[in-house]
Amino acid sequence: MEANILNGRPWEIKGRFKTFEEADKRRIQFKNKKNLQVKVKKLKENYVVKVRSAIVEKKKEKKRGESRRRDKSFYMLENFKAVDSDS
Repeated sequence: MEANILNGRPWEIKGRFKTFEEADKRRIQFKNKKNLQVKVKKLKENYVVKVRSAIVEKKKEKKRGESRRRDKSFYMLENFKAVDSDS
């Protein structure tokens, strides 16, 4: 079974309504748009219409052995200042 790739993606509030019928009308307007998920959420005092994109951007794959640090020359010995032990 494959995990849902949209889990954890944020929802954006598009409207607050006193009745479910008003919220449902707004939900139907957004539902007709492609690549958009829509839901009506019941809160304590009102209803909220929430939407989010159904398109998931692909993550950039790292090459094998690629480091997070870009400049590895920082750690080379010639970049460190020599400390004089005479002073």
